Amino acid sequence: MAIVKLPRADKTTALEQPSEDVVDLSTEEIRIDETGEYIDIEEGPRKALGLSLLASLPTTVLPVLGVFLVLSVLAAGWLLFYIGKEADKTAIYVGQSSQLLMLSQRLAKDAREAMRGQEAAFKTLRASRDQFEAIVNVLKNGDDKLGIPPSPDSVKPTLNALGDLWSGSKGIRANVDRILKHEQGMLMMKTDIDAIVGLSDELWDASDNVVMAAGDAGLAQKEQLAYQQRFLSELIKQDVQLVVAGDASALDAVSNLSENSELYGFMLATLNQGAPPAVKAKLRQANDVFAKMAPPVDRILNHADQHITALQASAAVFKSSNVLLTKARDLVGEYTSLAESRKWLTPLTIGLAALGFALFGLMGWKFVSDEQGRAQANAEQNRTTQDAILKLLDEMGDLADGDLTIQPEVTEQITGAIADSINFAVREMRNLVYRIKNAAQQVAVESERSRQTATELTEATLKQAAQITETTDRVMEMAKTMQDMSQSAENSAEVAQGSVTTAKRGSEAVQNTIRGMDEMREQIQETAKRIKRLGESSQQIGEILELINDIADQTNILSLNAAIQAAMAGEAGRGFAVVADEVQRLAERSGAATKQISGLVKTIQTDTNEAVASMEQATIGVVDATRLADTAGQSLGEIESVSEQLSDLIVQIAHDALEQSETATSVSGSMAQISETTTLTSSGTRQTAESIGKLTDLARELQASVAGFKLPA
Repeated sequence: MAIVKLPRADKTTALEQPSEDVVDLSTEEIRIDETGEYIDIEEGPRKALGLSLLASLPTTVLPVLGVFLVLSVLAAGWLLFYIGKEADKTAIYVGQSSQLLMLSQRLAKDAREAMRGQEAAFKTLRASRDQFEAIVNVLKNGDDKLGIPPSPDSVKPTLNALGDLWSGSKGIRANVDRILKHEQGMLMMKTDIDAIVGLSDELWDASDNVVMAAGDAGLAQKEQLAYQQRFLSELIKQDVQLVVAGDASALDAVSNLSENSELYGFMLATLNQGAPPAVKAKLRQANDVFAKMAPPVDRILNHADQHITALQASAAVFKSSNVLLTKARDLVGEYTSLAESRKWLTPLTIGLAALGFALFGLMGWKFVSDEQGRAQANAEQNRTTQDAILKLLDEMGDLADGDLTIQPEVTEQITGAIADSINFAVREMRNLVYRIKNAAQQVAVESERSRQTATELTEATLKQAAQITETTDRVMEMAKTMQDMSQSAENSAEVAQGSVTTAKRGSEAVQNTIRGMDEMREQIQETAKRIKRLGESSQQIGEILELINDIADQTNILSLNAAIQAAMAGEAGRGFAVVADEVQRLAERSGAATKQISGLVKTIQTDTNEAVASMEQATIGVVDATRLADTAGQSLGEIESVSEQLSDLIVQIAHDALEQSETATSVSGSMAQISETTTLTSSGTRQTAESIGKLTDLARELQASVAGFKLPA
């Protein structure tokens, strides 16, 4: 649409504003269409020359073109809907089948971890099994929630092959079910295996002690057998670790665990036969550890069949996982190829869409050519409107000089609405000028009053700044005093802490003394007991001496009788008489020795009794001294406690004083900031007074500006 300009008034006033929306009637001929828009009347003939061919076509062609347009749009829309729907289904097929790739590998990993007794692996294995089963069912039977039908026939061979591998009698699903069936047994076995591993090091140490004991006893054969027994303890640990590993070697490890456990028990019994006490003591320790290990070993062996079944199932799952992955990858490829089979629909859709656009453009071109003819028919009506606009511009000429008394005439022509709007705008401008004059007068009065108030506020602010400066100096002095008090409190706290340390050392010394006296008392009591036992033993010696003395007396009597009998025998008993004399002298010597020993024993008993009494008296003295030392320790403890409390109080006082000092310093800083703020406020108040003065001047200028408007009386 061409934009032209109207002639501007020659008079220049404050209300004149440049405009690009007026029309210059002297430069180019214009027309105004039915909507009120300006058009270039010379543009129509130029376009009409280009549309001559289409304008010659009958109007009845438009419905035919419309029918073809609707058909092409419907066909293209249906194809787009079909392609989109099929693409969505293919995307769901590919998404679901792609999850099978991940699940095929996660099943193998979870099966291996489940064989190691990992409780979380059983949960994820069960979830993976259910998810795999659900996806296969969705792909086979479809799903209304996902909006997909059963898989196409072209994909079913690959899908059925994957389903057979998954759900057959010897498929992966069956092996996974076997593993999950023995979940509790596997978890219990994991607990037993952990217990055995925990005891294996202790069993090794006990077996090693047996080896050293046999070596110290010089039993080479038993030492060699003990070496073998220690090696068996390590084999038991290795067998258990192979079982918990869950791989193919676990089957052999279960059998080896049974044999090695039985052999270890047999060696214990063999080593115990004829072993010295030192070796038997070490064997008992090893047997105690092995007895703790026996119950979990027995449980593992009792459930070995279940474990082997689960291991075989796990191995089968792991072996089939790669085949399952290949089948799943082939299935994803089949679903992906579904999109390739529909590629020919895309060019067809594009062609139909292009045909629709061409028909739509042709119809638009025909419609534009018809509208151009109607525009030329309205040209004459636009000339009449042009004359009305010129008349309206003449009536508005005085408005540029600020004359608000004008009132353009409202006619039946198109400019009547414009004249009515101008009259309304002029009335609003009159009201606005009235309000501006009144407001300018009020602003001038209030500005003068505000300037006086700002001047008074400036003086008050200066006084406040002086008072704040004085207060800040006093707060600084108080902060310095609080810092000195805090330093003194810290010195006192150090002295109090030294007292606490000294009290602690004294308390420790008293405690050491008490412990030494307790040990001395125990030693004295032990010595007294031994001396008492010595006295009792010497009393037994006295009894034995009495028996020997009786025997000596009897021997003396017997020798006397023998001498009498020898004398009665005459010459024949002379040799026997000599023997009788020797026996008599021996009996006398034994009696004399017995009396000497008896005297010594009595002396020992007397000394023993005196020593026992002395020990008891010393014990009483040690107990009294211990009691006194304990009392002194308690007193030192109380002194230590009081010193600590005193130190804590002094530290708290120092801390509080430091906080007060910091608070005073902070207050001083705040007061300084307040002083600065007050100074800034004073400066701002002066600037405000100056600004109010300028505002008063502006109000006067505003009054002078609106004075040029002419208002009705």
